[in-house]
Amino acid sequence: MEMQEADGRCVRIVTECGEAFDGDCSFCPGEYCMAEIGREEDALEIDNWMFFESEIRSVTEIEAPSVWKSRPLHRMRLVPDAMERIESGEKRFELRLNDEKRRLLRIGDAIRFESTEDDSDVLYVTVEALYRFASFDALYAALPLREIGYSEQEAKTASPRDMDAYYSSEQQAKYGVLAIRVRPVE
Repeated sequence: MEMQEADGRCVRIVTECGEAFDGDCSFCPGEYCMAEIGREEDALEIDNWMFFESEIRSVTEIEAPSVWKSRPLHRMRLVPDAMERIESGEKRFELRLNDEKRRLLRIGDAIRFESTEDDSDVLYVTVEALYRFASFDALYAALPLREIGYSEQEAKTASPRDMDAYYSSEQQAKYGVLAIRVRPVE
């Protein structure tokens, strides 16, 4: 598929590194890229990810998953273990900061989780509920630890401080935190 033909279509872009990205695509001519980014090369954009022509192995049109057609799609990265626990139904909540990106979430929206180890490993979920808290302390006190991702053994020593590995105390204080109840898309 020619790059200009991808504009406005749902496509899969495979990079020269073999990474695959799916989504609604916009064509960005080299003149635009030069003015906006300082690189004069045609590019395709999916969800604010820019792919320059020299970095693209292939572009193919795909059928948009039905969940994309009816509700917004959000993209987030997630460790493989957490993806597996969500897919199995063991983990019902994904925990995040309640930052600008997460404030766009609505019940019924779709999330595309991409593995932090392999971008082509993806899991689509639907947002069933959103729970906002001032801190992870309050969140951990309110929700079942097993449903936020801890095994039975891990739940015995679980602590809100576990989230400090992902988010600084300053970020937590600035944004607050969010528990996103999700269900895998069948």
